[in-house]
Amino acid sequence: MLAKLVLPLRHLAYSTLCLITGLYLSWQALLGVDFFYGFWHDNIGIAETIAETGPENRYRVGFEQTDRAQRIHIFHQICVAITHQGEGLKDITYSPRPNTKIPLLHRAEIVHLQDVANLITLTQKIAPYAITLWSILIALFLVKRWPLPNYKQILAVNSVLIAGLAVAVISVGWVEVFYAAHRWIFPDDHQWFFFYQDSLMSMMMQAPDLFLYIGITMLCMAIMFFVSLHLGLKLLNQKRGVKAT
Repeated sequence: MLAKLVLPLRHLAYSTLCLITGLYLSWQALLGVDFFYGFWHDNIGIAETIAETGPENRYRVGFEQTDRAQRIHIFHQICVAITHQGEGLKDITYSPRPNTKIPLLHRAEIVHLQDVANLITLTQKIAPYAITLWSILIALFLVKRWPLPNYKQILAVNSVLIAGLAVAVISVGWVEVFYAAHRWIFPDDHQWFFFYQDSLMSMMMQAPDLFLYIGITMLCMAIMFFVSLHLGLKLLNQKRGVKAT
């Protein structure tokens, strides 16, 4: 009975830690290319959204006059700031005309991005522990010659999580799931929802659309890393004569 319980728990720990490692690697890879913001700017309607709603902004003027290169640079500055404890958020500016610099963010936006930076800082502190646990588990698999789970077993032990997420997205939509996560994560008295007319930040990111595309890209890359790690370990086991499940 105990053995029947230990095996799926071992498989669950393996798949969870491998996925976390894959997500960490995909985050680092995407961060290095600013999450392909330039591509999304050109292909999901961000440029058109800026042209349409930029002149309607109630706090800032002229952002619609910026060009693609400047917007990509601004997005890069935001990425750098939120991955460095929010340092530099107040210093981000845009230039609708030569020799003109206008602060990009107003106070509520800075507070929200600081909350995001705090969350990222927390995950950056947790990530090394998760990767260490993954390394220890992999070492145990190798030393004790445990067979790796196959893909069917990996899906089986994660079926509850997969089904739960699928039901949530199908029943209320991914946007509401996205908003619910914000309500759960961020302080109640901190604004996190902004109309485009009130926020250059939300407008230039076409929130929440951009985050859906980034999330899908990150998940696909994480799965690729997961599969690569799994195949590498399977190949190593084959060379060591460990039987597959």
